[in-house]
Amino acid sequence: MRPLYIIGTGGLAREMAQLALQINDARPTWDFVGFVSASSPDAGLDLGFARVVGDDAWLLASDVEADLVIGIGTPQHRARGLERYLSAGARFTYPNLIHPTALLDSRLVQLGIGNAITAGCILTTDIQLGDFNLFNLQTTVGHDARIGNYNVFNPSVNVSGGVTIGDRVLVGTGAQILEGREIGSDATVGAGAVVTRNAAAGTTVVGVPAKPMA
Repeated sequence: MRPLYIIGTGGLAREMAQLALQINDARPTWDFVGFVSASSPDAGLDLGFARVVGDDAWLLASDVEADLVIGIGTPQHRARGLERYLSAGARFTYPNLIHPTALLDSRLVQLGIGNAITAGCILTTDIQLGDFNLFNLQTTVGHDARIGNYNVFNPSVNVSGGVTIGDRVLVGTGAQILEGREIGSDATVGAGAVVTRNAAAGTTVVGVPAKPMA
């Protein structure tokens, strides 16, 4: 089985370890080695599922060939956390983690790399996903959605059909994005918001209906 490392040591990193192990239970795939921190003082810390085995500098300087999973929950930090790894060449690969209870048809959902689709998520048909997106528990994505890279969808988000989402977008728990709307890169959608109009890049929208914060 291929070695697997989780990049990050916080709560989401532990959730990604849990997701990988649940996939392993259904289909043995990885040898989960441990977590990789941003700095060396964390080395040896026991995080329950495994220990912190080293930091970014250690793993990048090694000759390890492995699968990597991003366990960082803020979109911009996800992107920055992977920059050096992506430039390190082909010795690192980035699997899509799909929980056994998630509902999607690989013939109808186009996946990039490094996406995490957790328990209870539903993705319907003719959907295009970029790279390193996180779909947390019970999130749904409707037909013909187009989703970029490094986006984070917190639990119970509903993305309707025909929605377009850029890169590094954070969508809060329970938010709803109505059909055909567009969310620009680096935007934030507040928890429980209902997006009835397009949200421009870099804005934060909150409320029902969602409006830009003053």
